[in-house]
Amino acid sequence: MYTKRIFLFILALTVCAGQINAQKAHPDISSQLVKAIVDPSVIKGPIKPMNAVNNGPNAVDDLQQIEDFRILNIPFSRTHDSPDGDYYGHHLVDISDVFPDFSKDPDKESSYDFRETDAYIKTILDSGAKVMYRLGQTIETHPAAKYHIYPPKDYKKWARICEHVIMHYNEGWANGFHYDIRYWEIWNEADLDQKSDRWKTDPRTWGGPIDEFHKFYEVAAKHLKKRFPDLKIGGPSYCRILREKNCFPQFFEYMHSHDVPIDFISWHIYDVEPSNYVKEANMLRDWMKQYGYEDAELFLTEWNYWRLKKNGAESANEYYNFETRLNIKGAAFVGAVMCALQDAPVDMLMYYDFRVNVDSFCGFYDPQTREHMPTYYVFYAWSKLRGEQCDCTLEGGEGDIYAVASVKDGKTTLLLTRYNGDNNTCNIATVKISVKGHTPSEAVFCHLTDYRHKYTEIPLFPSEDGTVSVRLCNNSIAVVEF
Repeated sequence: MYTKRIFLFILALTVCAGQINAQKAHPDISSQLVKAIVDPSVIKGPIKPMNAVNNGPNAVDDLQQIEDFRILNIPFSRTHDSPDGDYYGHHLVDISDVFPDFSKDPDKESSYDFRETDAYIKTILDSGAKVMYRLGQTIETHPAAKYHIYPPKDYKKWARICEHVIMHYNEGWANGFHYDIRYWEIWNEADLDQKSDRWKTDPRTWGGPIDEFHKFYEVAAKHLKKRFPDLKIGGPSYCRILREKNCFPQFFEYMHSHDVPIDFISWHIYDVEPSNYVKEANMLRDWMKQYGYEDAELFLTEWNYWRLKKNGAESANEYYNFETRLNIKGAAFVGAVMCALQDAPVDMLMYYDFRVNVDSFCGFYDPQTREHMPTYYVFYAWSKLRGEQCDCTLEGGEGDIYAVASVKDGKTTLLLTRYNGDNNTCNIATVKISVKGHTPSEAVFCHLTDYRHKYTEIPLFPSEDGTVSVRLCNNSIAVVEF
């Protein structure tokens, strides 16, 4: 009997504890009030090109993409992984494609094949964007064979080949063009497989030690900068900072001690927390100042929503990532990162990727129907920020509301994003907006994107105190124009 009582007592405690935990697990449904105070008279600087992308329209299969590039006002397109998946062709952009036989003479036009790359670059430029040309190789993920991601046999010769690629597109060499492409990025993610020594057995981006990449980068950067002093030569597009072995300190130390010129630093991060993007940007800026590269630009040339991969590309975790990039949560994440890095020491973002249905990284379109998905409207919302960034102060919001305001020709535009990675956040945030020096006498129009709306126009009626309010559920984006 005593044992039975003890058992019942423990069972009762367990049930009670379970009830308490269940209560704690319930979502917060209490509303919150946030104040957004915009001051158009306080200018903070230019609106940055946070809406650049990797790759461009597919003019062969989808002419609508060209028009979308113009509508979204995409400022830059980075040409990386362009041959992957035969989206634009088989032989383009990569050095091994434009110069297919490394034994040939780099000074002879007959050694090069620019045909598919010419068509691709023209499509990007015709779409209104500028080009950042990635000099190097597409990632090679198949473990059975590796082809072009090993260190070049002759670093100087590789640099001379790149010189002639630049001559073709900027100086008209080899029946070329005068496109004035300003940014040229050397290689891609040489640090990807350094921590685990995977570069020895199954490399994906650089089949050699990181020290060898530093020597290679030095030769290429010095040669190209000497030949084209007015162009922007940079890199290295490393991708491991917070979570794994960080090769950036070694890179900066080597480049500084060998007097290597760097016009811009590029890096990659795939994460789900905007704060981590800001943290990495600040870390990089600190290193740039420490090693004498404080005047260089800082570009995030690849980024997207990605929880840590577990158990390979076919895992449930990866399906969740792919699904999120296409839904409103992924779109709100994009808007939050754009807003957060507008105020961070970053000069440009390049979302990966604009190619539809290639590794499922494209959040712009439904891969089957080509219908515009929520991320498309986030990029469109960013295009509405014109002129200069002005001051915007948020009060409340518990850190999950992000804002950027701009002013041009007397018109003030406010972009609000609400993003919280916790799927249990389902309460309503009422954002009360005031613009100093402006008291609306009639309805102000807001364009809202959330789980029910796709850039839907909604009137906001002014209160007696001259403010207007917009209600935001979690994962939503609003553009308010005054």
